[in-house]
Amino acid sequence: MIVKPFSQRIDPSKVFEIQNVQYSEKLLLADTVPANSSKLGKVNISNLGHFFCQFMTGSFTTLGTAAATDSGISYLSGQIIDGAGQRKLFNDRIPLDLFLSPGRRKSANSGTPVTDPDSNNLFFPIEFEYLFTANSDILIDVVNSSDQDNDYEITFHGIRIVSDMVVANRINAGGGVSRSSIQPQRRG
Repeated sequence: MIVKPFSQRIDPSKVFEIQNVQYSEKLLLADTVPANSSKLGKVNISNLGHFFCQFMTGSFTTLGTAAATDSGISYLSGQIIDGAGQRKLFNDRIPLDLFLSPGRRKSANSGTPVTDPDSNNLFFPIEFEYLFTANSDILIDVVNSSDQDNDYEITFHGIRIVSDMVVANRINAGGGVSRSSIQPQRRG
């Protein structure tokens, strides 16, 4: 007799129920911060449902000095903000090299050839668990202390928890969509 440990523990109907209301998603926030200034970047969560962020990855350029050379110094620092209620998620702005991996990347915009090697950082997604509500934004207030423009990209990896409204739109056996009167709950 073959032992089937998972078939005795997993209830397929419950697994499909969970699978139908959540899925893996990545949200990209990318921007250029002008020299010696700050800029507020944002990515929209949308009305599909809440977004549970599990970890983040990202990179940034390190252009400095008037010759636009890649100095390897992190000139960008940022503060992540939950757009629903403007809640700051860090105590203060943090240099991007302290919370983004793989971190520094060579800039293709440099006017001179870049001779410094890549940062050779070990790529490791940074744990960042936070639930962002549907119809809100993830904001980041970034300051550039360089006299050159610098770019950054942050990818938020997580799970989309589909709203009640989307779940209520079920497909009939005949292929049609039936809609029930369930409305999504508003939070914040």
